[in-house]
Amino acid sequence: MKKYVITSRLSNKARKEIERIIATHDKYSKSYFFHSGLNASSRRRNKEMFDAANPSVTFVCGNKNIEVTMSYSESCKNVYYRLSVLEIEDGKITKVGNISTLKKLLK
Repeated sequence: MKKYVITSRLSNKARKEIERIIATHDKYSKSYFFHSGLNASSRRRNKEMFDAANPSVTFVCGNKNIEVTMSYSESCKNVYYRLSVLEIEDGKITKVGNISTLKKLLK
């Protein structure tokens, strides 16, 4: 899991990571309409490639952590994508966010 510490200014690496997550989310948000792989090995390969390109990320903002996890899977008929954004304070989940939580970090 990658970890980025965000202080008063957003570093270039953290900014690029947030922009990558937003671009990936825009691409895969309509994945239900994608065509899945024809056989099991291609579906596994697609999932492995997605997981390798999109690791889980944690952004540390003071005492608050924002954990971002993207999941991708394919069945015989459909493609599924999910974005999970969790805001954690003191080890407890305080808010389940969405893509707007990450867009606010860019401002």
